[in-house]
Amino acid sequence: MQPPVSPAASRLGLVVAAAIAVLALVETGNALIAPSRAPKDADWEAAAREIRASFRPGDLIVAAPAWADPLMRLHLGDLVPLAVAARFDDARFGRVWEIGQRGAHAPEAARGTVALERRFGALTLRRVERPPAVIVYDFLEHWKELVLTRQQAGRPDVKCPWNGVHFQCADISFNFAELLTVEVDTAIHRGLLAQPVEKATVVMDYPAATLGRDLVVATGLHDVWQRKAGKGIVNLRVVIGGTPAAAVTVTNDSGWQLTHVDTSAYEGRVVDVRFEVTSPAPYQRHFVLAAEARR
Repeated sequence: MQPPVSPAASRLGLVVAAAIAVLALVETGNALIAPSRAPKDADWEAAAREIRASFRPGDLIVAAPAWADPLMRLHLGDLVPLAVAARFDDARFGRVWEIGQRGAHAPEAARGTVALERRFGALTLRRVERPPAVIVYDFLEHWKELVLTRQQAGRPDVKCPWNGVHFQCADISFNFAELLTVEVDTAIHRGLLAQPVEKATVVMDYPAATLGRDLVVATGLHDVWQRKAGKGIVNLRVVIGGTPAAAVTVTNDSGWQLTHVDTSAYEGRVVDVRFEVTSPAPYQRHFVLAAEARR
C-alpha cells in the first residue's frame, strides 16, 4: 500500500503541471505567430531595390542576424563579390548597408552615422556611413614579394622558392605559403596558408613593407574538420625592423582573430616585417595569416 501524498507534494505537482501547460501554450503561440512576423519575399525585394538605387562600388551589404546572410545573397549576391565576402574586416568600407529583422544589428554597422533608415515590412534597412580606413600596404596584395624560409636550431635555414603556384620548401610537401580562400570559424576569408613544422620556425618575411600608424594582423585556423582533428596551438611572432612587436597564440576557438600593433614610430617608412610561425603540436594546424598596414 502506497503512503498518502502530502498536501505540499500535491501543490508542487499542480504547479509543475501548470508551468508545463503554460510553456506549451507559449511555444504553440510562437509557432503560430512567428511565420506572420517573418520577412516576406516582397520585403526583401523592396529593400534590394532601395539598395540598388543608391549602391556605390566599395559599399558593404550585411544581414542581421547573421543567419539571414543567405537570404540577403539570394537578392543581392551580385553586389557581394568574393573579395568582399572574404573580407579582412569592415574597416575599409565607408558605407555599410544593413538589412535587419527582429531588432537585430550587424557588428559591421556598429560604427558610424545612420544616413538612411527605412522599413520594408518586417525588414529594417539602414545605411551607416563613416570614414573608411586608409590601407597603405596590404600584405596579401604583395604576397608574392615575401621570402619564405624554415629555420631550425643547429641546421642551415631552408629556402622555399616560388614554384609558379606558391612558395614551396622542396623537402617537406606541406611546408609552403599560398594565398587562398579559406574557412575560419564558419566564415570565408582570404589569407596566407602556412602550416607550422615540428621543431622549426616557418618565417614569412616582407623585406620592404610600407607601414602606417597601425598594423592589423588577422590569424585563424582553416577547415573545420582539421580543427576537430588537431588540438595544438599555433604561435605567431611579429618582428618589425628586427624588433619583436607582437605575439599571438591561435587555438581551435580563436576564430578570425585581429591583433593591432602600434606602428606610429614607423609611419611612412619602408621596413622589414617578419611573421614567425611555430607550434608545439603542428598536426593538422592549417594556419592562416593576413595583415594590413593602415594610416
